[in-house]
Amino acid sequence: MAEKLFVISNSHLDPVWIWRRRAGRTAWINTMHSVVRTMARHPEMKFSCSSSAQYRWIEENEPGLFRAIARLIEEGRWEIVGGWEVQSDAIIARTEPLLRQGMVGKEYFRKKFGVDVKIGYCVDSFGHSAGLPKLLNANGIHAYVAYRPMEHLLKLPLLFDWKADDGSQVRFIRILDTYNLGNVDEAFYMDRIDQHMATELKYQTMFFGVGDHGGGIYEKHLEWLRKASGKYDIVFATLQEYLDAVQDQKLPTVTGELGNVFRGCYTACHEVKREVACGLDRLLAAEKLGVPAEKLQEPWKELLFNHFHDILPGTSIMEAYRQDVFPGLGSVIHQASTLTDQALCRRAAALDTSFMKEGGLLVRNTEGHRVQAFISVTGFADPNENGVPFNTLTDEAGNAIPLQILPPPTTFGPAVVPWGDLSAVVDLPPHGEKLLALEYQNTPDLPCTGVERQEKLLQKLSFQKFYDDHGTWGFTLTKYLHSDARAVLRKTEILTDGPVCSILRAFYTLNDSEIQADLLACKDLPEIRISLRILWKESHSCLKMAYDHSLTEFSFATGTAANSVVRFADYRKPALCVSGKTGLTFGVPAMSDEVPMTDWCAVFPEKGGAGTAFFARDVHGCDHGEGGLRLTLLRAIPYADHHPFPRNEQTGCMDLGNTFMELFLYEADGLSVETLPKLAQKCLTKAEVLEVTCHEADPAAFATVPPCPVVNELPHVVTEAMRRLDNGNWEVHLMNHGSQTLLPLPDGSTKELPAHALTILQIPAEKA
Repeated sequence: MAEKLFVISNSHLDPVWIWRRRAGRTAWINTMHSVVRTMARHPEMKFSCSSSAQYRWIEENEPGLFRAIARLIEEGRWEIVGGWEVQSDAIIARTEPLLRQGMVGKEYFRKKFGVDVKIGYCVDSFGHSAGLPKLLNANGIHAYVAYRPMEHLLKLPLLFDWKADDGSQVRFIRILDTYNLGNVDEAFYMDRIDQHMATELKYQTMFFGVGDHGGGIYEKHLEWLRKASGKYDIVFATLQEYLDAVQDQKLPTVTGELGNVFRGCYTACHEVKREVACGLDRLLAAEKLGVPAEKLQEPWKELLFNHFHDILPGTSIMEAYRQDVFPGLGSVIHQASTLTDQALCRRAAALDTSFMKEGGLLVRNTEGHRVQAFISVTGFADPNENGVPFNTLTDEAGNAIPLQILPPPTTFGPAVVPWGDLSAVVDLPPHGEKLLALEYQNTPDLPCTGVERQEKLLQKLSFQKFYDDHGTWGFTLTKYLHSDARAVLRKTEILTDGPVCSILRAFYTLNDSEIQADLLACKDLPEIRISLRILWKESHSCLKMAYDHSLTEFSFATGTAANSVVRFADYRKPALCVSGKTGLTFGVPAMSDEVPMTDWCAVFPEKGGAGTAFFARDVHGCDHGEGGLRLTLLRAIPYADHHPFPRNEQTGCMDLGNTFMELFLYEADGLSVETLPKLAQKCLTKAEVLEVTCHEADPAAFATVPPCPVVNELPHVVTEAMRRLDNGNWEVHLMNHGSQTLLPLPDGSTKELPAHALTILQIPAEKA
């Protein structure tokens, strides 16, 4: 029986969900006016509120309301919590956006209110990554409030310490029943208070207020609370006051991922997942090229806003995506790409390219590790009509590498001159760049790559359809069992086969749907790129790509923000069954639930040998079933279809029509949860390529930024970001997925990177 009830006033508001962004902003302003008025009438009230994006909207549009909130903050009655730009998705988001949520949000709150937010607050996110305590601690947050996963999904204490694998820890407050409550009667409300007081905690919280679309505080709820305080010790409090009251309590410790909640959200609306991934990759590339942080502030805020837990998971209405989300993400991609192009063009102008008689390429590795980069840029194959296409890239010293002309996006070129994708594999040192001239050399023909690897892959690859009536969130979804149809491989054709790479195209059909898979293999690279064009016409369905790996004793693991998760280990030690027809024995395939993934999923044998991984930026759902590793590509389900409410068929199903995606298959010995994150980064992060012409260095060229000097060749350590601050210093974010190690620094010293930890380095400008 609880001795005291701490009432935490709040008003949950989704700035985008089953309404558009303008409606969310208006509701936010209306709610805050209502709360300020209510607090003026009831001086005992306190209020806790998150999300810097929403405070910023008030500051920019309602200065009087903003000042009223600031006064309540100074009085200690209004508590800023969260410290994030929005209440983000926290289960499929990548490491860097979750870290930046705190960096951007906390900076705003410090600047505008002088408040250093210490309490994380993400009450409605659909699960929480196992590595999240690292990211919270990195931003100075040591407590975290959430509602999900609910009690029926995962048995958790109401108050516990949540610990990551590096020792990072936050005190976790799990909301007992709900963070907002609207249309109920007095008897229901009194019973709710009784339930809170009946918990095992000495001090218990009860979240008070209405939400989903804002609303503030109901006066009748205040009246019922006053009645209940005659029976119980009830006080209005901030979350910090509650944490102070329980700070000396010895609590249970919980480790690992807090999920899974609403598994359908891992895959719903592939389009938004693709655009978010593209925007993030473009921003990170711009930063690594030295674009100042100030120029990227606005696109970063827009990207973080669109990580909101009803945007990235695919649960908003179609109108919100079409009219708000996709235009916003398009602006992020446009701004970051423009600044990236500007940095590359300015660099090219400062270089002497006069050795290029027919033009060439500037190739830049933005990463702090050596890469073998497959590059491809659409251009003229024989611009001066010499009668032979380019076949070589040559540097200024005369070193040559093979060039192959791949089929272009169109079947014709400008002025009917030969046109194609100029492609090569270029070895680049850390932060390295190369100027490469396009040339034709009359050399002996080099052997072709061949398509044997792709043909072997096709023998193990399949596309499986499942009936999916779980709604957008997947409330009733645990796992996909047996497919009701499989795509039929109709034909294959070799698109190209040369000294650099080969492409085998496979055509599949399933009813009226089509799947085109272009399998590209480079002679010098271990991975196979799988480019998919899916014309999907199967409503109320899920499409999976399955790979039969033929392993018997293996682990199944996935990437997640700042962590890796082993979903099962040594699971498929064959259980013997007897077939009545043949008398043969066979292993029962391991089946997993639908699980989240970020960047990669993999199976690898327990006792050594080759494992298999898939790398992808915009695929976030997978499972293991029927002997195969299966990636969930599409869920063709209605927008915002929320069981048990009647379905709105007017907006149709998401992910019907053409969808494009790119994945990589990687097979090698020694795969592990320590090595896979770095391997995924190397596959998924592309070198930057710019066409350049023949010219001398421009003496009036803009000064270009030298690359960040930090080199990271450590196989377990991922460089998540390198950003150039406004004072010229570099900030480097490193995630160590292995044991404790030392990183060499530019000044000759070393930096200890603790096991499984996130480390943020500051590199002074004079040392850079």
